[in-house]
Amino acid sequence: MPAIRPGSDVPHTGTPNVNTVPAGYGWNWVLTGFTLFRKNPAMWAFLVFTYIMLMQLLGMVPVLGWFAATVLIPAFSASFMIVSRELDQGHRLRVGLLFSGFRSNLPALLTQGGLYLSSALAILGLSALVDGGALLQLMIVGERPPASAFEDGSLAVAAALAGTLYLPLLAAFWFAPALSAWRNLPAFQALFYSLFAALRNWRAFLAYGVAVILLGLICSFALFVLALLLRGLLGDKSQDALLLVVLPVMLTYVPILFASFYASYRDIFPPPATAADAP
Repeated sequence: MPAIRPGSDVPHTGTPNVNTVPAGYGWNWVLTGFTLFRKNPAMWAFLVFTYIMLMQLLGMVPVLGWFAATVLIPAFSASFMIVSRELDQGHRLRVGLLFSGFRSNLPALLTQGGLYLSSALAILGLSALVDGGALLQLMIVGERPPASAFEDGSLAVAAALAGTLYLPLLAAFWFAPALSAWRNLPAFQALFYSLFAALRNWRAFLAYGVAVILLGLICSFALFVLALLLRGLLGDKSQDALLLVVLPVMLTYVPILFASFYASYRDIFPPPATAADAP
């Protein structure tokens, strides 16, 4: 029988163990994400840029494009978890890894995508009770909300309501793609374990949220400084070249974020023990 290398996509079956980690691990997940990004920033940027372009192309299809892009999110999430694991284990990145999640328990991942879509629609539907559907139309159709929604504050209230309802949904889907891809768990079981693990490690996730906000502030400051330099060099033409500044900052922030997802999974869901691990 041929040997299976450590970075292969052969899943570990069985009930996963769930670790409870200290709050400080949340900070370390972002640092680990930066470390993994630094190992191959060019390929990270290329993969993330390609992913964003694919989702934008899907989004150009009225209504159905948004539905399709949302359903595919768990499969692409599994792909970026695989990308992070390959770097963590010292392997070389390949362009095909962007679609590696589609080869790992795809039925469960598509089921998760359908559940994610229906849950998002339910949340937006509830927000429509507050703002008359302004936020829903903005997210799905891309229609700009009317001025009255800004003036009376209904859009802000709807956004706050949707954000609050989204938090438990985010926790349920945080680890679910990796659990289905690597542990071969069905969609609902993966969602349950993800929600349980997130709630059990709420302190680490609270620290992680603060770290992500700080990372966002650092990237925003870098963007502001680069924009000022660009304005000083190009003058009135700086608006046209602003994309040259936004793109590299975004292609740094997003890969670090994606890699930090893997770091959190690695700490909270340890690989099952094998005979080789026994003393």
